[in-house]
Amino acid sequence: MNIQLRIGFFFKVLVPVLLWINVCATDPKLSETMTKMKAVKDRIFNGYDKTIRPTREGSNTTEVSTGLMPRQILDVDEEKGIFALDSYFVMVWEDPRLTWNSTTEYDGYLQLPTDLLWIPDISVHNSHSLQVNPTQQVMLLILPTGTVIWVPPILTETSCPSLSQATYPSDVVTCMVEMGSWVHDGWEIDFTHEEHLYMDEFLNIHSRWEVLVPEVRMIRNVTYWEEYSEPYLFLDAVFPLKRRPPPEIEATRNPCILIMLLVLSIFWMPPDSSKKLMIGGISFLALIILLVYVACSTRFSLGVIFAVSFLQSTMYIAVATLLLQVLVIFNLCNISGPVRPPPAVMQFLSGPFGKYALLRPFSSSDNIQTDQMQLKEDSPFAITSPTPKDDWMMFAAGLDRLFFILMSVAMIAIHHL
Repeated sequence: MNIQLRIGFFFKVLVPVLLWINVCATDPKLSETMTKMKAVKDRIFNGYDKTIRPTREGSNTTEVSTGLMPRQILDVDEEKGIFALDSYFVMVWEDPRLTWNSTTEYDGYLQLPTDLLWIPDISVHNSHSLQVNPTQQVMLLILPTGTVIWVPPILTETSCPSLSQATYPSDVVTCMVEMGSWVHDGWEIDFTHEEHLYMDEFLNIHSRWEVLVPEVRMIRNVTYWEEYSEPYLFLDAVFPLKRRPPPEIEATRNPCILIMLLVLSIFWMPPDSSKKLMIGGISFLALIILLVYVACSTRFSLGVIFAVSFLQSTMYIAVATLLLQVLVIFNLCNISGPVRPPPAVMQFLSGPFGKYALLRPFSSSDNIQTDQMQLKEDSPFAITSPTPKDDWMMFAAGLDRLFFILMSVAMIAIHHL
């Protein structure tokens, strides 16, 4: 009960006293300024009709200087072809009805809401939504000369058809924001804009698309319709976009390269080694696991298609490597009988190619124990000629090196497409 009485005393007695002290202590100059502002406002808006366009004497055209200040990309919907942008739009025009003498009346400026005076009906003509007026209701400035400055933030969602025609993933597309008056022609409202946009405050931080800032520009188009003789003005803000490296592709590129290096190492193992199939099987299983991961973690359909095709190409190389080993290399290593490879082929493998491919002559004496080999080295009759099987082993090793070169070229081609 005591607490409630104290709160009631505070609001009923102390608050009015504090307000009275604050009013009494107010700076007389500040009070005089407020009086002048009110007097100017009352005078210039006496009989003011905000539905009438402001024009200069002798002209029927309202000149509006504009400037677009993009802040950041809000969203790029590739499937629907929508480009969302957050910006400031600067508009400056002259209204002769809103002038006053800065020397005798008021030497400052007025800050007023937009519903008190005429403002340009700027609209986004290629808006994807039904909301074609992108401006927000913010205060504007009025200078003593009648100059009106309005800088509303605008949120635009425009249609960008080139997004659906993109060449994933190294595509560069161009999106536009087409602005202009909805009802006035170019003889009534003349919108002007410099060719460049104000990109000083732009945050180029979108995760998937990068704006090519030096190529951003504003184009002023004048259009004539067949049914009307009046020109219609459009301000087209052009935004070239370049796709950033897709994360799903970057997440698969390095593992694929490592797996491919493991697969290529098969061609440098002994031709008849059973470990080749083991390494190839492990590599293929790793690619399947990576394929499932990418398909489940990628949000965009284009990303899934490209990443899966990228992995599939790597899987084709791994399967081709295993088939070459099973159907060609292992069969060559198991040839028995007196038949030998063509002498020209053996001479080629024993020449410079064999030297740079690190080929060595195979000999059946490789399976003899170390002590027996030592005895043969001490004997003048230890030198033995290679058997047909040894020649076929060397021939298989030479094919391994050749397949290594072909698969390396295929891998480089796939990873640079």
